[in-house]
Formats: sequence, C-alpha cells, structure tokens
Amino acid sequence: MRAQIEAAYEKSGNTMGWRLLASPECTLHVAKVAFIGLNPGGSAVDAAHSVFSMPDGRSAYVDESWAGFAAGESPLQRQVRALFDRLKIAPEVVLAGNLVPFRSPDWASLVDPKGSLAFGKELWRGILRQAGASIVITMGGETTKAVADLLHVQNISRYPVGWGKITAQRGSFQNGTLIGLPHLSRFGVMNRAASSDHLDRLFDDLTN
Repeated sequence: MRAQIEAAYEKSGNTMGWRLLASPECTLHVAKVAFIGLNPGGSAVDAAHSVFSMPDGRSAYVDESWAGFAAGESPLQRQVRALFDRLKIAPEVVLAGNLVPFRSPDWASLVDPKGSLAFGKELWRGILRQAGASIVITMGGETTKAVADLLHVQNISRYPVGWGKITAQRGSFQNGTLIGLPHLSRFGVMNRAASSDHLDRLFDDLTN
C-alpha cells in the first residue's frame, strides 16, 4: 500500500508530502471504529511525525505535537479525543487517517483534487472492507460525501449540533453506521456544553 500511495503521489503533481494513518498499521486489519479526515494539512512534512502509520500503541491525536502545542493538546487533537471518549474507545485502536493522503495547506490548493479524491476513495474502499469497521466517522462535508458514496450509505438524516445552522449527518450501510461531522477544527462541538444534548441524539445507541 505504501508503494501504491508513493506512485499515486508522484503522478498527482503534489509536492508537500503525504500521510495516510494517524493510527498504528494493525488498525488496517481489524477496527470497530474508523475516523477519516479529508487530507493532511500544512505545507511540509514534519520529520517527527509518521508518514504511513503510527507505532503500535500510539495515536497521532495523543502522542504528536501539532502547531506548537504540547503533545495531544492542539484544539483539533482535543476535539478528536473527546469524540473517542464519547465512543468509549482508546485512540490507538481507532482506524484513523486521511481520505486523500496528499498534503496541502487547504483543499483548494491541492493539485488535481478530482484525481486525488478518486484515488483516495479507491484506497479507502479496500481499507474499510478489510478492517470491517461498524462505525465510520467522517470529518467535513467533502469527506462525508465521498465515504457515503463508497459505502453506499442509505437513509441519511441531518442532525443539529447546537452551532447555528451547522449540522451533522447519520446514515446506515451494510453492517454499520456512518456519522458525518462538521470539521472539528472550525466547529469545536465535541467538548462544547451547548452541543452535548444534540450529540447524545446523534450518537444514540453507538456509545454502549
């Protein structure tokens, strides 16, 4: 898979590096929960961070320093850990990664976004089939749309999250549930008191 990503990265024309998983490689083989973002941000590879996967027993949301914060203490890391706490699952056993592995400061600056997204969808089609996660959480509208398509998600409903008109989505696929969250770096709903009751309804029956 690493060679496959390297080849696609070179072909894509992107030049800022790539990253697949924020979790250990073992989560590719069995995981109850998957958490998928769109693509890695920034403009350069951090030599202290993993590229393909984290070491066993580690999670990038706990063990890495992002944006000058202490390890695990950036706002996004804290939001994602609050999500994992709600699901009552340890971060290091969640299959966590980027739908499109290629890095860019934002989606608009990614080279060949259409082709990159197509590659990411096919990559994750195989990953999710192999891992067999029964709960798949996506972050951001583009990611949710893509993953809902590849999993053939049905009965998608929108749920308020206690942040104005911003909503989350929930739907079902064969043997599982998809939850589509707004991007947690912009909408910090996971540890926000005003969002708690809304999240209870969104995650109902997934947290036992």
